[in-house]
Amino acid sequence: MRLEGKKAVVTGGAGAIGSGICLGLAREGADVAVNYRNSEEQARKLVDEIQAMGRKAVAIQADVRQSEEIQRLIDETVSSLGRLDIVINNAATGPQIPLLELSEETLDDFLQTNLRGYFLTALHGAKQMVKQGGPGWIVNVSSISSRSMTSTYVHYAATKGGIEATTRGMAVALGPHGIRVNCVAPGAVMTPTVANMFEEPLNADPVNNRTPIGRIVTIEECVGPVVFFCSEDASGITGQVLDVDGGYTIQGMEWALSEDI
Repeated sequence: MRLEGKKAVVTGGAGAIGSGICLGLAREGADVAVNYRNSEEQARKLVDEIQAMGRKAVAIQADVRQSEEIQRLIDETVSSLGRLDIVINNAATGPQIPLLELSEETLDDFLQTNLRGYFLTALHGAKQMVKQGGPGWIVNVSSISSRSMTSTYVHYAATKGGIEATTRGMAVALGPHGIRVNCVAPGAVMTPTVANMFEEPLNADPVNNRTPIGRIVTIEECVGPVVFFCSEDASGITGQVLDVDGGYTIQGMEWALSEDI
């Protein structure tokens, strides 16, 4: 119960990774506001699961592309749970699009959701934490895509790189207020969508073979680091980006030496 008594809001809380984070926070004692944009049924089921653990939970619809919606999300969280201690930025959009086929409209949507939404949610949340007198914890969910590039994810990588820079900058700005800001950057995660893709060995083998642990990570393996950053176990850590990718980003090229070389 490392988070007992803390009050959290999770953006994109009804999604696969978001749901795991919400449940992980609740298992450690936190009350949770589950944010969703469209997935109301899933959000309400998740609230029921959290309440069954003996924790408080509420589902709050809000579009993180809109500043006024973000402020309403923070206000309703405080109204329902009593205060705000933890902000988890997780809401994101992520379809792959070849760079030369990317429209400005699609790029704007990515920037508004994946970068501007994160920035403003953290900012509005931090203002509430300061108003309360602190302390506070902000965790941004990024991606190794910020540093591990593909030709169809350039727009996505740009937003994730911005998230990681925002994490470091806000850690400096908010540290004096007792607010720690960190970032978890997963690689490929075994969500239901990815599990369907990986039923085809041509999709799974190249990723698994390059990953030192021999497989991609699970949702639960992403949840643990988020909980860690919100706990006193990480009391001396801020402004950090933790890759959760099974070692994918550190794998170099292995050359097969022969007598001919």
